[in-house]
Amino acid sequence: MSSKENKIALSVIIPCYNQGEFILEAVSSVRECQERIYEIIIVNDGSTEASTLKVLSYLKDNGYHVINQNNQGLAAARNNGIKAAKGAYILPLDADNKIRGAYITKAVDILDKHPEVGVVYGNAEFFGEKTGIHVVPDFDINLILLGNYIDACAVFRKIVWKECGGYDTKIPDKLGYEDWDFWLGAAEKGWKFYHINEVLFDYRVRSKSMVSACNIPENRQQLLRYICTKHIGIYSTNFANIWAERECVYLTERAHSENLQLQLQQMRAELEEARSHQILREGELNAELTKRQERLEELLQRSQQTEAQLQTLQTELTSQHALQQQIQIQLQQKAAELAEVQAQLQETQARLTQVEAELLNERSQLQQTRAELEQSRARLAAMQTSKFWKMRTQWFKLKKALGFGADT
Repeated sequence: MSSKENKIALSVIIPCYNQGEFILEAVSSVRECQERIYEIIIVNDGSTEASTLKVLSYLKDNGYHVINQNNQGLAAARNNGIKAAKGAYILPLDADNKIRGAYITKAVDILDKHPEVGVVYGNAEFFGEKTGIHVVPDFDINLILLGNYIDACAVFRKIVWKECGGYDTKIPDKLGYEDWDFWLGAAEKGWKFYHINEVLFDYRVRSKSMVSACNIPENRQQLLRYICTKHIGIYSTNFANIWAERECVYLTERAHSENLQLQLQQMRAELEEARSHQILREGELNAELTKRQERLEELLQRSQQTEAQLQTLQTELTSQHALQQQIQIQLQQKAAELAEVQAQLQETQARLTQVEAELLNERSQLQQTRAELEQSRARLAAMQTSKFWKMRTQWFKLKKALGFGADT
């Protein structure tokens, strides 16, 4: 703990016997308190599990106050932890339970302001094998003499513990009820109890917890005899109230039982009537069932016929599907051929366009040649009619007559 000794107002006592799997949650819940006015004392009551010993060693190595002792039981473990406590107020916390963050500060505030109050307790919330909010009543001596309803997870003055002689370590077979015995002792000493009507701690419900052994009839009888004998004075003083309360509870339970029996009889009568009505109804239902079965058979036959038709259609559809696939393949082939023809057509068209262009060019050249030929002919005709041509012709004739070659 980092708090100084003179600032510690409350000591949280956590006995542990082979509960290493839970104790870290318990310690963590205490650490939720924002004001460091507390200390944590862990009492190892002779744990034997390796996992628990490892967790306790871890806590000790991290600065927590861990007291190791031989197995002596829950009462002795709490007493040894309280003996070492520095706080004026004590909060016992079972290793498998948890507290809420405000529990410590609220309890300390009440005890500081009310010196006549020796014990402060609150409501619980169950978790584990059972869930729900557990609201307990305000303190009533006659009520708590009938049975304990204040959990051990309550805050009390260390002086109360001293006056009561600590937790009783002589309870038969260490079966339990140490906290009930302690509350009765505090009441005998005249201390007041203060109930904070809020959920202040979380109680883990386990089928194999210590309290389960207390509920065995033989054990409970033994424990009640011990508690009543030890606190015979307060039981004697409040005997009339206790007896009246017991009688009231008994009569209330008997009236409740008689009411349940009456309800049971009414339910049986209603059940018999329902059975009679059911027999009549069963005849009608059987007739209706026969009709429905006939109708069902008819529908079944139709269904079989329809199924046969569906199978035929399925066969046809399969054939048509195969034919469709074949046609599709052919169409794809034709499409490929068409694409090839179109490509050839486009190529031929391009060639025709080129040929047409060449023809047009040749035609243009031919027309030009014809025009030139016509011009040549015209010039030749003009020359033939000219004097030069006539002289040329006579020249050639003269050469021929003289014996010269025509071409000379």
